[in-house]
Amino acid sequence: MINRKRVLAVIPARGGSKGLPGKNIKELCGKPLIAWSIEAGRESRYIDRLVVSTDSDEIANIARSYGAEVPFKRPEYLATDTATTFAVLQHALEYYQYSRQEVFDYLVLLEPTSPLREISDIEKALEKIENNPSADSIVSIARVESCHPAFMIRMDKQNELISGFHYELKYLRRQDIEELFFLEGSIYVSKVPELLEQGTFYHQRTSGYVVPKWKSLEIDDMDDFIMVEALMKKYKGIS
Repeated sequence: MINRKRVLAVIPARGGSKGLPGKNIKELCGKPLIAWSIEAGRESRYIDRLVVSTDSDEIANIARSYGAEVPFKRPEYLATDTATTFAVLQHALEYYQYSRQEVFDYLVLLEPTSPLREISDIEKALEKIENNPSADSIVSIARVESCHPAFMIRMDKQNELISGFHYELKYLRRQDIEELFFLEGSIYVSKVPELLEQGTFYHQRTSGYVVPKWKSLEIDDMDDFIMVEALMKKYKGIS
């Protein structure tokens, strides 16, 4: 609870994964991948309920063993490749409203594939939305570095000559170009009524929560998994 406002955190974790099969429960630095998000959410002083939405009995059992609530099994129609994250979140909110008579002011989405986030990130994002009257949602972002559009080029298919994509092709210093950010996916926060109305975290009243480059890596395949494991050992002191 933050300023007497109730907070629901949802970790979506379906059983199917094409890029890295079984990734949500694959062991990362001694724990199932999903455990890192569960523990971060559980340790936040602001989160009232932490629920894992899954269609997998194995994931559900592991999630419960780490202290998450798994009060329902996700319906099959929400466990397909085409099911939207919003539909999964709406289902969780409706479950608590109609089956438990519980309503929430804020919803926090914690993707299990972003285990580098810290408890402080969750709490700072909630504090930011609570203290910013202009924002109805918060999404995490990171600064664009190596892939800044100023350094992107085209190459002619016939003569292989190159030209600038968005900018004139010339030498540019990083400190002279516009600072840009990318959506990186480790934290999403929204006021519940606005989330249900908009159907998304992204709209005209969305504010960014900046995370450093090392926290922005998301696990989609084995290469990502190896890199995240190395980053966890470096920045979190995990052996």
